[in-house]
Amino acid sequence: MSGTEQLKASVLEQAHQEGQAKFQAAKNQLEREFEERKAQLLTQKTSERKSRLKEIKQTFQVEAQQISNQERQSTLVSKQKVLSELFASALDRMRNWDADQELAFIKGLLGKYGQEKVTVQFGQLTADRLTPVHLEELRTAFPNMTFMSESIEQQAGLVLSVGKVDDTYLYDNLIDSIYKEESSRIATDIFAQG
Repeated sequence: MSGTEQLKASVLEQAHQEGQAKFQAAKNQLEREFEERKAQLLTQKTSERKSRLKEIKQTFQVEAQQISNQERQSTLVSKQKVLSELFASALDRMRNWDADQELAFIKGLLGKYGQEKVTVQFGQLTADRLTPVHLEELRTAFPNMTFMSESIEQQAGLVLSVGKVDDTYLYDNLIDSIYKEESSRIATDIFAQG
């Protein structure tokens, strides 16, 4: 091999090595950039996934709370309906007492007033149910009480006047008053058992 050929081979070898080094450097650079970009995309996708999962969880929690509220509201409406029906049934039974049941209720009520001077006015439904014999029995049992002949239209029960104070025992008012005062406690008692 002549000197020229050796020089040529040496130059080619050096150029080949430099080219190989540049190729390897460029390849390494591309691999680093690829790995960096891959890591960035994975981080971005993980972040997006976490964000989306958080949104889904929040949506679920809101919907679950709405369902819970609807269930509570529905339960409350059902309880109120049951209580209303219960009290309406009690009023209906009282309004449809027979004369003896009504007389027993009235005697028990008047007995609490003892010897006070009381004026008694019956509701029309009660007055219609009581016979003259019943009225005479009441007058005899409670001689200090005055029984008015006028009745309160379309009502069952009675109103007792002691001086200027009226105590109303009309059944509609009694049931309504008990409902307002006791429905919460009654609901707790009834629905706690079931």
